[in-house]
Amino acid sequence: LAGSGEWQYDTWALAEASGGHALSVMGFYLMQREGLVTTFKLQPIRLARLLRALEDGYPASNPYHNATHAADVLRTLSVLLRGARLTAHYAHGLGLLASYFAAIIHDHGHPGLTNDFLVATSHPLALRYNDRSPLESHHAASAFTLLSERPDLDPFDQMAKEQRTALRKQVIDMVLATDMKQHFSLLTQFEALNKARKAGLSGGERADDADDRLLALQIALKAADIGHLAGELPVHCRWLGVLEEEFFRQGDQERGRGLPISPLFDRAKQGVSKSQVGFFDFVALPLVRALSD
Repeated sequence: LAGSGEWQYDTWALAEASGGHALSVMGFYLMQREGLVTTFKLQPIRLARLLRALEDGYPASNPYHNATHAADVLRTLSVLLRGARLTAHYAHGLGLLASYFAAIIHDHGHPGLTNDFLVATSHPLALRYNDRSPLESHHAASAFTLLSERPDLDPFDQMAKEQRTALRKQVIDMVLATDMKQHFSLLTQFEALNKARKAGLSGGERADDADDRLLALQIALKAADIGHLAGELPVHCRWLGVLEEEFFRQGDQERGRGLPISPLFDRAKQGVSKSQVGFFDFVALPLVRALSD
């Protein structure tokens, strides 16, 4: 944990050292380090138990979308928020708590399948959420359902009702923004906001606008979600390998169901490990550049 504030970090090593509990260990460490436990009077034992329960909600059978990935995203987000100086303006207090909790739950209960597959197969999650961001809706809903059904795990019960309401709203908004179908729309909004600020079109009051703060944090979480792209090559390649395997498993199901196999999901053809240049150029780099402006 001592090196968790550095950009280069191997969350796989933390998972091995913690016996598979990288998410709960990292979550508790960051909330304690940032003073969130004290500020919001979070009950440490309940927080620890909640983090373990949320960790258990990530299917260990998923090669990529598992608790170790959530821990990696959480840690990367903490580094991004500090590096982009968002902790000084946007992510402090309740905003920081919401950001960390959103990262912790952002793939909770992930079935290892894409939204497109869920919709194409009339999966129960697609039916429940009317084909609109079924995965992201499920991640947020399943986590908050756990809190509702297990009050003994709720560490936020000392917070004022208004704070709890604001926390829930921001967490949900951040998790829903991780749907890639919203990527270019959100990025365009954020780039426009940056240009307005540089042109002096945004006054001092604008810096405190809740919508602007939320948009900045949504972009930060999206960048953290693909943060392994900037990792050391062996670490990045390991993440890429498990992502490719998860995609291939869906491709296997598509083949078995007689469905068109999604691009890069066919084991007999090149996978995501062969398409990184395009992803860097069109998705990753524009996102990071916007966040650094």
